[in-house]
Amino acid sequence: MKRTLRLAALVAFCVLTFAARCHNLRDVFVEGRIYFLDADCYSRMTRARMVAEHPGMIVRHHDFENFPQGVNAHTTAPLDYLIVAGKKVLDAGFAVFDSGKASVLHDQTLDLAGALIGPLLGVVGMVFLALWAWALRLRFWGMALLLYAVSPILVHGMSLGRPDHQAPLIVLLLVALGAEFALARKMDDADEAEGASPLSRHPERSPQSGAPLRMTRRWGMISGVAWALSLWVSLYEPLILLGTVLVLWLAGDRRALFAPARRPGWIAFATILALAFLLEGWRIELPDAAMREYFSRWQGQIGELGHLNLLSPQLWSWLGWTAAAAPVLLFLTRKTDRRALPVLAVLAVAFALTLWQLRWGYFLAAAFVLALPVFLPALRRPWIARTAFALALWPVAQDWDGLLFPAEARQQQLAVKRAEADALRSVVSTKTGTQGGAFVAPWWLSPSIAYWTRQPGVAGSSHESLPGIVAAARIYLARDTDAALPLLRERRVTWILADAAERVVPNAAKLLGVPAPEYCLATELARPLHEVGGSVEIVREVTATHPSGRIYYQIWQVHAGADTVPTP
Repeated sequence: MKRTLRLAALVAFCVLTFAARCHNLRDVFVEGRIYFLDADCYSRMTRARMVAEHPGMIVRHHDFENFPQGVNAHTTAPLDYLIVAGKKVLDAGFAVFDSGKASVLHDQTLDLAGALIGPLLGVVGMVFLALWAWALRLRFWGMALLLYAVSPILVHGMSLGRPDHQAPLIVLLLVALGAEFALARKMDDADEAEGASPLSRHPERSPQSGAPLRMTRRWGMISGVAWALSLWVSLYEPLILLGTVLVLWLAGDRRALFAPARRPGWIAFATILALAFLLEGWRIELPDAAMREYFSRWQGQIGELGHLNLLSPQLWSWLGWTAAAAPVLLFLTRKTDRRALPVLAVLAVAFALTLWQLRWGYFLAAAFVLALPVFLPALRRPWIARTAFALALWPVAQDWDGLLFPAEARQQQLAVKRAEADALRSVVSTKTGTQGGAFVAPWWLSPSIAYWTRQPGVAGSSHESLPGIVAAARIYLARDTDAALPLLRERRVTWILADAAERVVPNAAKLLGVPAPEYCLATELARPLHEVGGSVEIVREVTATHPSGRIYYQIWQVHAGADTVPTP
């Protein structure tokens, strides 16, 4: 009966996890088509399409951004192949259950796989978290599972329509940190099984401790594989967290770190990293001196690179008010649980990094979920802990109230955003399949246009394409078409997307560090009633309008001149 109840609870939490991450269904499925949540997602989907069309390919170079130079992308293959694997599963399912192609999604299986990858990875994380808590016989595991399912920052990182590298990273680092916690616990179990003091560690275990040793080897293998895969996905966040964990092991129990029971895990770790290096190569490049100044201004426009404001309710909406008591409870627990201080150290590092960059909030929340079963027993009585936890979820509930039942102004903003995305896709569809050079569009729109049209853009959304982002800003801020033409021909541009000047001009001016001009190419191209003055080599081609008559986007054709650099 107990096993059946646990299985039922796991199924319920998995359903909650998946449903919470699909709360934005109306923003992803619009008019029978699938839209992704941000620019980086479209870059990822372009990579996945390349892999789907050329099986076995490892995408090392992006020629669809920063055209014509392209970029040597830091993005890696694991998520590309996860999306393509999902496409194959969906293709097989539609072939069986929709052989008549009645569904509008039948021919959009790659997009559907990309849209679903985040929620599905969220469910994988939930299954691991439950098995981890049960294997270690932790109390209050239900609270950890609940917070993982509904924490808004974790939901955002694995949302429907967000095929980005944060989703696999959250799961892999959850597994890696959970395995390290289990290893610390199993090392103590092995010591107790052979009658040793928990403060007296030995790398070798006696035969009587066979069961703890086997569990230690398993957790060591899980740890090694999870750390290696996370480093394959990204050499940024996992490297810092792994360094933190290694320092804690070296400071607290260095012999256990290199114990024989952990060696298979380290071998797996080294093997996976060697394979990743052989397949991917080393592609980490820092911005050159000319771009560093622009980089500092550009990153200020990226939300996840902003700082956490402690005066805002953001942190409490992610973790609940329990986060305020966690440091105190972990400190009080240190006398009865030796793992409390290392857990507190990991949380402190993740919190400090989140203060610096909001993108660390995903991993702060993952570490906090793992910490819940460690510090909640400090409240002594289970009913006190459960009541306090339930009350502390009030900020999380308020955040969900805003997500599920947005205010009228927010509803209007979302409706306009959906309409603009649909209008953009419709207007650029006129360029799909045409041959020639690149296009110029605002950097936050360029990846989606490149994905829909299969044409390269001058700008992009990654820091590697910063030279193209700067070039696009200079084009939009050129005083007129005659001044813009040399820049356009240098980048082999054949068409320009005109967006609302009030969005393009301030953004470009801030990036270049100049005052926003009253008149420039961006303002001229956005005018609806007359052709652009100056050169006749830039002419209006097509316009996307709202039924009310409002103009969303316009495409301007750049006619080839005698000094145009030929496309190879």
